[in-house]
Amino acid sequence: MTMHGDSWGHTNVNKHACITLSLLAAALFLKCVILRRCTGADNILDAGQLCSAYLSIGAAALGAGMIAWLPKRLYAILFLILTDLWFIALIWYYAANNAWLNAQAVFSISELRGFESSILAYLAWPQLLLPLTTFLAAYLLVVIPARKPATSLRVLAANVSTIIILWLFATTGRAYFPQSEEDKMQSFHAERNFYIAIHSPLAHLAMIAKEIAQDSFFRWNALRPFSEREKTILADIHRPEQHPNEPQGHLVYILVESLESWPLETYDDYGRDICPCLNAYINSLPRLYVKEIETQQVYGRSGDGQLITQTGLLPLSSGIACRQFGENTYPNLAHFYANSAVLNPYFVPVWNQKVVTHSYGFQRLISPRRFRNWNDSILMVETQRFLTHAKAPTAVLVLTIDTHTPFRTRQDTVTLDNRFSETEKAYLRSVRYTDRQIGAFLQWADTAAVMQNATVVITADHNHFERRDGKGLCPFILVSPCITQSVSYLNALQMDIFPTVLHAIGQSSYAWRGLGVDLLDADAPAMLQHRPVSAREAYALSDKLIRMNYFANPCSKR
Repeated sequence: MTMHGDSWGHTNVNKHACITLSLLAAALFLKCVILRRCTGADNILDAGQLCSAYLSIGAAALGAGMIAWLPKRLYAILFLILTDLWFIALIWYYAANNAWLNAQAVFSISELRGFESSILAYLAWPQLLLPLTTFLAAYLLVVIPARKPATSLRVLAANVSTIIILWLFATTGRAYFPQSEEDKMQSFHAERNFYIAIHSPLAHLAMIAKEIAQDSFFRWNALRPFSEREKTILADIHRPEQHPNEPQGHLVYILVESLESWPLETYDDYGRDICPCLNAYINSLPRLYVKEIETQQVYGRSGDGQLITQTGLLPLSSGIACRQFGENTYPNLAHFYANSAVLNPYFVPVWNQKVVTHSYGFQRLISPRRFRNWNDSILMVETQRFLTHAKAPTAVLVLTIDTHTPFRTRQDTVTLDNRFSETEKAYLRSVRYTDRQIGAFLQWADTAAVMQNATVVITADHNHFERRDGKGLCPFILVSPCITQSVSYLNALQMDIFPTVLHAIGQSSYAWRGLGVDLLDADAPAMLQHRPVSAREAYALSDKLIRMNYFANPCSKR
């Protein structure tokens, strides 16, 4: 016989508490399943890993359900609503970037102003199932008679035991069915993607908390003296300042949004090139062409891409340099030129563009004055107009827009079969449109007197698709008077672009050589095989240089 007040007994309190907790856990579990279906998180796991992943999800759903179960029911319903908002943000960010939200992206919400249409484009009907599960759970919670589940120690102990058992089985499963490193590397931000794939997205908040702590560590690390290895690297790539050569022609740097290499080798159903203009440019002039550039963004995407290509540095190990350290002094390409400008098609100054324009050595920021973005056609016309009136060697950085997700702003009509997904079709049609706009500019540049000694760079700020089946890698095209015979490489890193462009504009003696390999150097093939500075070393050193604002007074910090 159970005594009254015995919290371990089979009372109605226990029964209602168990029902309430089961509802919350089931709702959270279903939300996790919906998110995985919307993002394709299950696609990178085999059957054994999938079973282990769902055991983790069950443990996390039960644990989160207990957190929401202890207070009043109104708080439990609020918890479910906040979970919906969080999961929808995860889905939208993943759809746009093939990566999961991180701490810096959360802190950069203000930079989404002006991109509302791009964000809402990712709203799809399966996402409506998230608030539907909340509505059903809330209805059932209201129908069940109100009790105080916090007094039910039996239910509490039983569920803690269940969570521990589920987690132990999940851990054992992951040990028996590990994912290979090759499979992990097929995804952009592979480590984070794999972590979320094998755990519940409810655990993602813990990962963001870890990033905030990690950022604090890197700030502390920047205060430590250079190691002997770091001193050796700096002695080789950062030499005493020398008097620069005077540029002989313009520098036109076209940073194409999300341009990958595979569209350059893709044809429509009639056998026509998706990128006829870029392909003609590659094949008609002496040039340097790298088919597959591995982009090296961390958290900043387009902002990081601009940092790498314009300064020769790599992104922060935790954070976004253009936002956190935009006012730093940076090495750059633009300061060699009497005139320089960034042509930005966004009317909203995203990625702290007003500040970094000058930090990266450019004198002007040219962007729309009205509340509407330029398309790539207007952008290339504005670039042509600016260069036509330039009376001295001029550097321009052109940031395109129409291949930005969700690839709906501008498209050319291209007939594509079902070997491409709907997203890939939209992407190829957008690339085709941008190719035509760049082609019109290049056709003008081929005959314009002001462009006779110009150096033209065409590359991407970052990739869009996962690194799989030939996707996820970007091209690098360089035409310069110093290139008299075509040079080609299959692959390179994004940090190799800066030293290569320095060579092309006649500034190889610049104090800062960059962290990559000069692809125009005679020894470049050997150095690509055995890099003087590995990517891992480059990331760590670059993080330190940026955080300590090294280039403001480099001599005092050696």
